[in-house]
Amino acid sequence: SLIKAKPGTNVVASEVLVRLPLCKLASVAEGQAKVELMTALGYMDNTSLTAYYPGIKNAMKTMAITDLTLAHRIFVNYTKEIDPKFITHSVDNFGIRVEKVGFNYPKAATTHINNLISSITFKRITNILEDSDVNKQTQMIIVTAAHFKGTWEFPFDLRLTKLTKFQRLDGKVITIPMMSKTDPFQHVATGDCQAISIKFGNWRTTFTLVLPNSEQQLPALLDKIYNQKGYVENLVRSMNTRPMKVTFPRFKIKTFVDWTGFLKELGINSIFNATSSGLEGILLNSTKPIVLNKIKQKVYVQIDEVGVARFWNAINGAPQVPTQMPNFIDLPQFTADRPFYFEVSLDFDTARYKMFAGVYYGPEETPTNANDFHF
Repeated sequence: SLIKAKPGTNVVASEVLVRLPLCKLASVAEGQAKVELMTALGYMDNTSLTAYYPGIKNAMKTMAITDLTLAHRIFVNYTKEIDPKFITHSVDNFGIRVEKVGFNYPKAATTHINNLISSITFKRITNILEDSDVNKQTQMIIVTAAHFKGTWEFPFDLRLTKLTKFQRLDGKVITIPMMSKTDPFQHVATGDCQAISIKFGNWRTTFTLVLPNSEQQLPALLDKIYNQKGYVENLVRSMNTRPMKVTFPRFKIKTFVDWTGFLKELGINSIFNATSSGLEGILLNSTKPIVLNKIKQKVYVQIDEVGVARFWNAINGAPQVPTQMPNFIDLPQFTADRPFYFEVSLDFDTARYKMFAGVYYGPEETPTNANDFHF
């Protein structure tokens, strides 16, 4: 629903980074709140719930070595009533840190959180909270901030990047830099679209680009992705390796999202209810209420020819030239010269996790205000 919220606007978000704190809350939730969280997350029991993060922990840690900068926090009001068990081992078990902050001083709390996130992400993610997000009644806020710049397993050759025509959703044709590579690629074509998958250098991390057969077909394609569970996964499973020339834009997308309204759309309402949130298990004195006030996310994804890691020749210090197949004229071509959907996923033998998903409509200003994606 986020991707469809503003047609024509570049957007990227992370399902995984929303799911992790919700798993944490579901582990202590009771009553209707527990039912809503487990239903939305798709779990039948606590065993599945607590197994989610351990299943992807090593892959995420590998991403964080070079390509991923992550600031991931549950901020709770500074009070002695917080059960220490809610804070202990949260990072190891659920992949998110729990910290206390004095929401009784809203301006100071907002400044502290924004400065912390900015520092962790090397100023790539700033001002994740607005002044209006915090007041003296605030009890808990979830903040997820991520910067990803993918390093390919086999980089593209910068010398092959050319200005290429790109047709926007409104039919206007512009010229933008596109990178290209001739190699064996995982590819599939259907009546609605075609798709490719390319591996990043990080363990189990893959980039998948789904291209509609025409720019007018993108809205219908997004509907299928939204309504048909596993649509992209089925495309990936159907792929075959074939030599071809692949061309698509290098791009940057930064999206700021208030997830509160989207979660309510999914049926998660109780945890936002100040009188009966079902989250009393967070507190030592369970008769007192505690509620989730906001869940904010900022994601910044960059895709270019190389990524973070630069490949250098160990002998003379000169940049290595990426190798690729000879550019035969009669090879099939995959050219993303129109808006497309993409995913950065963690791929395992029995599961596939969407780390980031988004839509690229062409170079344009992306939302700079959290209210641009606010319900």
